[in-house]
Amino acid sequence: MAKILKMPETPDRSATTAPQDVLREDAATFDVLRQMREDILCCVLKPNERLRFGELRQRYDTSVGTLREALSHLVSEGLARTEAGRGFTVAPISLADFLDLSELRVYLETRTLADAIRHGTDAWEAEIVSSYFLLSKLAAPRQDDPVSVKREWRKRHKRYHDSLVATCTSPWSLHFRSELFDQAQRYHWLTMIHARSRRKNEHLELRDAVLARDVDRACGLIESHIRTTVEQAASEVPGLTLDMASKSRRRSG
Repeated sequence: MAKILKMPETPDRSATTAPQDVLREDAATFDVLRQMREDILCCVLKPNERLRFGELRQRYDTSVGTLREALSHLVSEGLARTEAGRGFTVAPISLADFLDLSELRVYLETRTLADAIRHGTDAWEAEIVSSYFLLSKLAAPRQDDPVSVKREWRKRHKRYHDSLVATCTSPWSLHFRSELFDQAQRYHWLTMIHARSRRKNEHLELRDAVLARDVDRACGLIESHIRTTVEQAASEVPGLTLDMASKSRRRSG
């Protein structure tokens, strides 16, 4: 019989071929990329918005060459679009896209979370507690809040969710889970600022279930957290319909 190979308990993540996180690199291009990415994810740069180099140079105080490199990264991530002769635009959104993203997120979030709980450490627990505390100190941002407030809330929100799965042993699962999480943030953001109904503290419930090492409850809570956001977005975000992207293309054409 063939021998079944198992993942090592503490894999060497430096040896994986999972894509490099360039946002951690210290260079001018990546600094501009980080800023533009945050502005897209917080909807400061809105879906379908034309990205004109003159305006971008002024906003980010950088060169056209640096902007082109940053925009190429954003296109490869799916956060921007480019067409020959028409330049760059922020990627569109639609309910169909959000549903697709969310189904994949449920699949990956539950699996990475279950694995992280099984391999959790004291340091992992400490980071969950501290990241939740920092997130809880900030109220959910409003549409008219300064960009700095929006960026700080998103930073803390991402840190909290990343902490939950930090001890997952699969670098590829963590990579794809992180990509999907970021793609969903624009929808999450629009849902928050247009929300007419208040939700219970799902982050607190999730924290407690994870710290209790209750895999079934924790996975059920993260699935509900994702699906509830989709339902809320579908009913409360103006114009978020299945044909939103196609309507936008007809208007821009």
